[in-house]
Amino acid sequence: MTVKNDIIYEKARELGQLLKDSKTFSDMRTAEDKANDNPVLVGYSGEYEQLRFRVQQMTLEDAPDYESIGGLNKQMEELQDKMMQQGDMKALQNARSEFTALMNEVNKELQGVLSPESLESGCAGGSCSSCSGCGAR
Repeated sequence: MTVKNDIIYEKARELGQLLKDSKTFSDMRTAEDKANDNPVLVGYSGEYEQLRFRVQQMTLEDAPDYESIGGLNKQMEELQDKMMQQGDMKALQNARSEFTALMNEVNKELQGVLSPESLESGCAGGSCSSCSGCGAR
């Protein structure tokens, strides 16, 4: 039995809609909105982007001042630390992690259908270089 690609695309859209309607996705979007509405985070983000742009410009110079670039990188790291200390950013990171975990489980299910022997051998997907389980190498 050959399945037409149109049916595959339709089912992919259905899966996408189910993911979009999930509580996990909704929680992530809510966390994103809260983080984007947080004036402290918005300020940190703007400052971070300005520093990132300056670093990018400096690295393109004929003779980059690596000491100055290192100082700017340190400032960027400090800003990231400040951002991560904000409750709204922590909530966003957690929500993104939960959505990533959901997507990983969905991908694992798909992998199990496409290659059931990989699940039987404990394959996590990706590189087979250190694996002797399924014989896919």
